[in-house]
Amino acid sequence: MYEIRKIHSDEVEEAIALAWEVFQQFEAPVYKPEGTKAFRLDIVENEAFLTKCRQGIFPIYAAFDQGKMIGIIGMGSGTHINLVFTRKEYHRQGVATSLFRYLLADLRIKNPDLQELTLNASPYGIPFYLHLGFEALSEEQEKHGIRYTPMKWKMPADTPSAGNAV
Repeated sequence: MYEIRKIHSDEVEEAIALAWEVFQQFEAPVYKPEGTKAFRLDIVENEAFLTKCRQGIFPIYAAFDQGKMIGIIGMGSGTHINLVFTRKEYHRQGVATSLFRYLLADLRIKNPDLQELTLNASPYGIPFYLHLGFEALSEEQEKHGIRYTPMKWKMPADTPSAGNAV
C-alpha cells in the first residue's frame, strides 16, 4: 500500500521533477519539440506556477512508496486537474486511480456540492481517464505543440455528498 497525501511546499520541486521525467518518457516522443518546450516553460520553469504550488493555491497530492514519491496529481484553478504523472515502474498498479480518489475526497470536504472536474488529457492518458469515467468534450486539440483532449468528469448521481458520507 502507498502513502497518499498533499505534498509540503518543500516537496514541490521533487513533484515537478517527477512530472518532467515522466513527461519526457511518455509525452515528449509524440509531441513536436515546441510542445516539449511549452511544457517545460509552463510547468517546470514557471516560477509563478511553482509559487502557487508551494503556497497550496495549486495543490499537489503525491503517492509514496517507502518514502519515494512515485506519482502525483495536481489541481490548477477551480476544479481543473493540471498534473497527473506516475513513475513508469508503477504504471497499471492503481497509483493514479488512488491519487484521483484521494483528491476527490479532499475536494469534497471543502466543497460537498462538487459536481464535476475537468482536465486536458494527453494522448497517452486518454484510456486512463476514460476508465475513471471522464468524457471527451471535443476532439484532440493542439496549442503551442501540446496535444490534448478536453475532458470532464461528473459526480455520479447516486454519490452522497461528502458531508453525508459514511
